Amino acid sequence: SDPSRTKMEQEAHYNSFRPWRWAWGVAILAMIFLSFSLVKENILFGRIGMGLFFVTFLLQIYGFTLRVLIAGRPPVTNMYESVIWVGFGTMLFGLVIEMIYRKRVVALCSLAFAALCLILSDVSTTVLDRSINPLEPVLRSNFWLMIHVLTITLGYSAFAISLAVGNLALAPFIFIGREAKVFPLKDMALYAYRSVQVGVFLLGAGTILGGVWADYSWGRFWGWDPKETWALIAFLGYVAILHARFRGMLREFGFLAACIIAFLLVVMAWYGVNFVLGAGLHSYGFSSGGNTQMFVYCAIQCAFVGYAIFLRNRSLRAK
Repeated sequence: SDPSRTKMEQEAHYNSFRPWRWAWGVAILAMIFLSFSLVKENILFGRIGMGLFFVTFLLQIYGFTLRVLIAGRPPVTNMYESVIWVGFGTMLFGLVIEMIYRKRVVALCSLAFAALCLILSDVSTTVLDRSINPLEPVLRSNFWLMIHVLTITLGYSAFAISLAVGNLALAPFIFIGREAKVFPLKDMALYAYRSVQVGVFLLGAGTILGGVWADYSWGRFWGWDPKETWALIAFLGYVAILHARFRGMLREFGFLAACIIAFLLVVMAWYGVNFVLGAGLHSYGFSSGGNTQMFVYCAIQCAFVGYAIFLRNRSLRAK
């Protein structure tokens, strides 16, 4: 058969089937069942929720398979592909942690973040271009860069789990004024801690691989380019909270709060450098748009953490 005709048929099917839209729709259903299973301690709802979790996961695999076959390359070229890849990675790590602890909380958190990524990629078409474009010249035949980008973004996925777990653990302090029995801080801090450990390893490895690519392409391993600098800042931020947790400087609540704030460094390294600063040698990834939304998100997260800390401290003083 004609390869070009096959690719055209694959692309037509990809555009008509819309695997990512199906994935976030199923993800929301899975979240509903998993939430009920946790609150009501219902085994049947939990099994249905996990079944839908796997359907969501398979739909994303199918979507990536089609996209890679059509483009003939990994998803490394733009923010759209980065967002759907991070969502997929979040579910991948969520599945691994779920298989270890079997508490369904991490599955719920990973679904929530993945659904958010998929919804944003589906509706924010003016900011996230979902077109399948040829590779930029700097990216062609560059094995190290592709591995670097995929590794870095998988690190973001692991950090995203700690973000979602942190938000879910702190929310009860705002809405019911205390720790929720179904989301005990000790367990939630453990899940976040494991996620951050994985993320630090991947972000560190990805940053080193980026240096290898930089040496190959630009003749120097490190040059304090904005993208490099913010990746290092994010890495050091998470290393700092890991150290603080290991040394007992941060207890469960403090560590979960720190995970939420630390993700703002990821937002800057991942999105801010490309869409806000738009400066440096990584120009193939630059674009514009969504700045207001990014700043609003950062402000909401800071206010959320600050208010949760205030309410918890007030509660402790009242005892």
